[in-house]
Amino acid sequence: MGTTAVAFRDLGGSLARLPLAFWLAWDDIHGKYRRTVLGPLWITIGQAAVICGFAVVFSGLFGADPATYLLYLAAGFPIWAMISQYFVDMPAAFVNTRGMIESYELPWLLQIWRRALGYVLIFVHHIAILFVAMLILGVQPTPNMLLAVPALFIVTLAGVGFGLTVAVLGARFRDLQHALGVAASFLMLFSPVLWRTEQLLTNQWVYQFNPLYYFLRLLRDPLLQLSTPVEIWIGAGAGAVALFVLGFVTFWVSRRNLYHWM
Repeated sequence: MGTTAVAFRDLGGSLARLPLAFWLAWDDIHGKYRRTVLGPLWITIGQAAVICGFAVVFSGLFGADPATYLLYLAAGFPIWAMISQYFVDMPAAFVNTRGMIESYELPWLLQIWRRALGYVLIFVHHIAILFVAMLILGVQPTPNMLLAVPALFIVTLAGVGFGLTVAVLGARFRDLQHALGVAASFLMLFSPVLWRTEQLLTNQWVYQFNPLYYFLRLLRDPLLQLSTPVEIWIGAGAGAVALFVLGFVTFWVSRRNLYHWM
């Protein structure tokens, strides 16, 4: 069977086994907290502590209303935590699962979906902080927040495409994971996670030419009950499709040598 047929069979087989990828992702998360009292709830508690700390300190630095800034962080931090995982964890997706790939007749791309769905599950744990904050502050949810569901799908599709690319390249070049870890820390400063775009009076190019800003805003705006411009939906959607195609082409071209790189 040729490389093209193998690559497309792998893609189709991985999509057919998405429920398995979900349960593997859930087991990965649950396994980290096995025999603990609170289990995965520690994910939420840890993120809540970070958000509250930043809200107390940075609301004073920025002269922002603490309640409004708390909601801004509670919506943005979980999204950034999810996006950053594609930089710091996904490059080792194939390398770290070589044993499973060798032991089971499963599509290799299942390992990419497994990690991506794991990031989504952690995001769900984190985003619970936003709803708790809304409840405490007396903010009522609106139907507009449901747009976060398709936005999450677009962000995940883009992440899978990017993740597949770096997973293949990360198997070949082991320094890539470390380089992208540094890049993730750097890009957080260039993305409006802690600050708002209107606060940046100069050097607006920092976010205007930052692709992560548009994916961040696409998902954060509905959570904050804001209207997202149509051009951001179109641009992010097109970008997600392009990244997915790029990721699959990278996998397709490298499929023959990927096992040896692992």
